[in-house]
Amino acid sequence: MRAVPLALAFLLALSAVAGGAPALSAADGAPAVDQSSTPRAQIASPTPEAGTATATASTGADFAGTAQLDDAEAEAAQRRVINVLGIPAASSARSTLETEYVELGSGLAFTSATTDARLETTTVLARIEAAETDATRQQYLLQEVSAVEQRVVSLRARQRQVVAAYSRGDLSPRRLLYELALIDAEARELEDRRARLQSFAREASGFTISASRFGNIELELNTLTGPVRGYAAAVLRGEAASSRFFVQSGDDSVVLGVIRDGTYVREAYRGPLRTGGSESFSLVEAVNATEQAYPTVAELRLRDDVLGNPDSDSTRVTIEHERGRLVTYVDSGSKRVFKEYQYRPLDQMTTRAPVSAEKDALNLTAHRTYPGGPVRLQLNSTTSGEPVDAQITVGPAGGRSSVVGRTGSDGSLWTMAPAGTYQVTAIDGSSVVLLSVEPTSTPFVYGAINDSGGSGTATPTPDASA
Repeated sequence: MRAVPLALAFLLALSAVAGGAPALSAADGAPAVDQSSTPRAQIASPTPEAGTATATASTGADFAGTAQLDDAEAEAAQRRVINVLGIPAASSARSTLETEYVELGSGLAFTSATTDARLETTTVLARIEAAETDATRQQYLLQEVSAVEQRVVSLRARQRQVVAAYSRGDLSPRRLLYELALIDAEARELEDRRARLQSFAREASGFTISASRFGNIELELNTLTGPVRGYAAAVLRGEAASSRFFVQSGDDSVVLGVIRDGTYVREAYRGPLRTGGSESFSLVEAVNATEQAYPTVAELRLRDDVLGNPDSDSTRVTIEHERGRLVTYVDSGSKRVFKEYQYRPLDQMTTRAPVSAEKDALNLTAHRTYPGGPVRLQLNSTTSGEPVDAQITVGPAGGRSSVVGRTGSDGSLWTMAPAGTYQVTAIDGSSVVLLSVEPTSTPFVYGAINDSGGSGTATPTPDASA
């Protein structure tokens, strides 16, 4: 086994719940990398830009556009770009910044559903263990493996349905996160069941089930989980604090993002890039497809790990690099990445084209990134130059804003960038400064104009964040 039509963007916050955010681990839906893998040559990563405020009016214009860079600067800027799998948005219909609260009823319903799934696993395994004959045990094993496979198909269909409902406006962003978190939780429980069924199959006398069959189930379940939806599940269970989530949808596609524990976490799924196929697909081909899609990650690679087999529809590639971790799923038919997870520590993020505004002795600067990416806000006094600790709100231009936090003693705050132009407001006593911000272009893996088959060739410009 080897190891759009219409894009809708939302930002939302779940209510404060006691508990810390889980660490980045295999539980996030991205397996730990085999540390015994041979490390590649290390290449020094670029130093993030300083947080110096730019004394410029809040026009939202790019100050580091391609036309303003010489060849050396453009090459250096391009090298900083870490591509992302995303939904090319020909148009944006809905965008909002909301503060949502998880009612006690929602949390209890989620806990009940996940508990039922665990009890089902216990019942299934107990039935197999209690079988009186080897033949009966083998029959039960085959039945349960087939049942897990059918559940995978059902979960995939359910994901398509809830994403489509959200895209039509029939589902709120909070409800979409709830449904995706529930799918994530059930997929994780089914993965535990699959692993235990495989263990039973290995121990069964005179009976085997193909390891590749179990491997295919594992890979399919992995594509139904993710670190962002997993974090949303932790919030619903009361195990993690509330956070603001970026949500974007398209044709059988969804992108989620969150900042937690000083790390920007992103997951994206593009159903149209899955075509399947009967041709054999090697591990090397999957790694090559990932390297081609993420050249900067390939250059900064430290170690990698691959999971898949010649008969599977997809292969998982995990790359630890100098600026974070990337996990991709490569389709055997299209030979393209159709799902990604990215973990980017904020101190390894670089931003481009800052915009600033000054008023009431305050200078507010936004170090910009693309929609759904992390943007760093810096607030300083124009008289002393010292950082200012103040409340920050973010919202659509001319619309309702929401409090996203305080800048703190260093005057700095990382938050999520909404889709489209947004307004940032800093309030320090009676002093108020407003800044209009336009996100940078998204460094799409397959270009900003790719169609449902991912055939576009447009490339990101150097002003995109890395």
